[in-house]
Amino acid sequence: MEKDPKKIAESIIAQVLELAKLAGTKVKIKSTKTRHNVEENKKDTSGATGGIRILVSEGYLNEPKQLPAIIERLKQEGRHYSNATVSMGLLNLVRERVLIRFREKGDRKWKYVIRK
Repeated sequence: MEKDPKKIAESIIAQVLELAKLAGTKVKIKSTKTRHNVEENKKDTSGATGGIRILVSEGYLNEPKQLPAIIERLKQEGRHYSNATVSMGLLNLVRERVLIRFREKGDRKWKYVIRK
C-alpha cells in the first residue's frame, strides 16, 4: 500500500468517481486546503517575518547582520516594526531553518545570516 498521503487521496477520489459513474450520478469534487497549502500560505510577505523573507530573497542577509541593521533596512523598505516584533520574526525564521544566528566572542548581540 502506498504511504504518500497525496497519492492515497488521489486514489480515493478516483475510486469515488468510478463508483459514482457506475451508479449513474455526478459527483463534484471541491478542492480543499491541505496542510501543505496552509504551510505555503504562511510563507507570504506580510508582517515582520514576511519583510525579513524579502530581505533574505534580496540577499541582504548573505553577510551577518545584527538586529539594529535589519530594523533599519526594513524601515528603508517602508516596514516599521518594533524591536520585539522583528526579533520574533528573526527567531521564527531561525526555527524554520531559513536563518542561523550566532554570537561572536565577547559580543552579547546575536548576528543573523542565511543558512547555507
